[in-house]
Amino acid sequence: TAKREAGQEMDLGRVIHSAVKNAMQALQVDPMSCIVWRDGVGDGAIAQVASDEIPHVRDALTYSNSKKEVPLAYIVCQKRIATKFLSIDGSQGLPAGTLVTSLQGPDKETFYINGTCPPYSTPKPVRYVVAQKDESLKDCALPETTWALCHDYPNWTGPIKLPAPVQMAHKLAELAGSIPDCGESIQSSAFTGKMHFL
Repeated sequence: TAKREAGQEMDLGRVIHSAVKNAMQALQVDPMSCIVWRDGVGDGAIAQVASDEIPHVRDALTYSNSKKEVPLAYIVCQKRIATKFLSIDGSQGLPAGTLVTSLQGPDKETFYINGTCPPYSTPKPVRYVVAQKDESLKDCALPETTWALCHDYPNWTGPIKLPAPVQMAHKLAELAGSIPDCGESIQSSAFTGKMHFL
């Protein structure tokens, strides 16, 4: 994790580069492809954030001994949207886990996953905007992969709103942010390589 001053946007390029590089060293892997799910980016900032962060991810992926270019997909998760999906008669929301691929954005591939279905309100889906998808990943079913990861959260029986890696990162950031010194007093080496979840 990294900290920032309240109210300031954070440049995550260096943080992502460091995380990918450290993971590849710790796991001793030579990836065949990489999919990044990025949360917390509004419509107006997608192009800027993608152009800032994708080169850092690519650079970290070429850190491995092979020095080959690893195919990359970069997906932005947007939770604060106004889109809602209802049954044809409007009496109920779509069931939890519904994947909608037929509604596309103006310039990028877009899909929606309805992760929850509250009994007394309208469910709010998450919009996923594919900001980058390399040609060699054209046969990769990103909506279905994302959908599967929304159903793969540890110790949780149903679908969640975000893919498991995004939710785990959110929980870790929330944990660190709840500590008065933003987690700097925690012995981080004890938690390196560990999963963080509810």
